[in-house]
Amino acid sequence: MDEVRYLERKGFLISIRTRLLRREVRQFDESDAEKLRLAIKYRRQGFTWDASCRKAQMELVNPTLFD
Repeated sequence: MDEVRYLERKGFLISIRTRLLRREVRQFDESDAEKLRLAIKYRRQGFTWDASCRKAQMELVNPTLFD
């Protein structure tokens, strides 16, 4: 979860904060969920978070480069 907060602070992910009973929860849309999935994929391959985010963004813009 710290990684998700880090990516939010960097501006890679954008959450919508809502109140649920006494807690504040964050919700992400499908595009942010896909960006996170791709960033995690690259992170597991050994890239830094910054490089993983850049690669994920590039793959979303032009997915055929990564087939």
